[in-house]
Amino acid sequence: MIFSRIAVLAAFVLAVAAPAQARTAAVGHVRLAHLSPDTPAVDVYLYPFGGSTPKLVLEAVPYGGVSPYQNLNAGQYTVAMRPAGAGAATPPVLSANVRVAGGNAYTVAGMGPYQSIRLQVLPDSMELPSGKAGLRVIAASLKERTLKVTAGGAVFEESLKFADTPDYRAVDAETQKITAAAGAKSASAEVALAPGSTNTVVILDGKSGLDLLSLRDAAAPGVIPRGAVDTGLGGLSHDSRPNGVLGAIALAGIALAAALVLRRRRAG
Repeated sequence: MIFSRIAVLAAFVLAVAAPAQARTAAVGHVRLAHLSPDTPAVDVYLYPFGGSTPKLVLEAVPYGGVSPYQNLNAGQYTVAMRPAGAGAATPPVLSANVRVAGGNAYTVAGMGPYQSIRLQVLPDSMELPSGKAGLRVIAASLKERTLKVTAGGAVFEESLKFADTPDYRAVDAETQKITAAAGAKSASAEVALAPGSTNTVVILDGKSGLDLLSLRDAAAPGVIPRGAVDTGLGGLSHDSRPNGVLGAIALAGIALAAALVLRRRRAG
């Protein structure tokens, strides 16, 4: 009888967990970035495709600003940028559609100079050889329009042009010194590249030269990027751990089953 109850309880736990796991598999991840050096701060809106009510609004995003990932149900969305402080009904300066696939991550970035700014949708997910990491370098410096990039002392990009968004390359998973140089001007950053992770280094215009912004895109294939939950307008909650909830349910079930067994044994 006791074991029958345990079996029923286990079945209940699995019944609750399975639909939640299916929902997790149908979730994708999107972050938003402002990488146009001469474009003033912008308000960024994220809408369900064809919808008029935004799921997310980021206000006054400056050049070099990158949001956390937003966890979104798989499907199509529209990203729109408006001048900072403009009303929501103001026609956007630019917009782009992004199709979100479950389990994949994307960056939607405003790229290029102000006069010809565009929204670029960049895939942030990649299958990697065992023990390798993915690395890409994005050029977002208007002052230095051609850059030579090295990683770990070896040439990574011989001639990286302004607003270039090359694909990831598989590199050794270790801490590497990334250097961007234009003539005598250069900037460097130590970037920890974990096995299976994908990483982006953005080259920005700083106050007195170049700046390097290092971003961890995905910790490993199939691992959800740490970011905000899809909670609607302005949803910036950082509790993006649905599997933790499932684990808590399962542990509670096991604990309850164990308590039933122990109580019956004592009673006997």
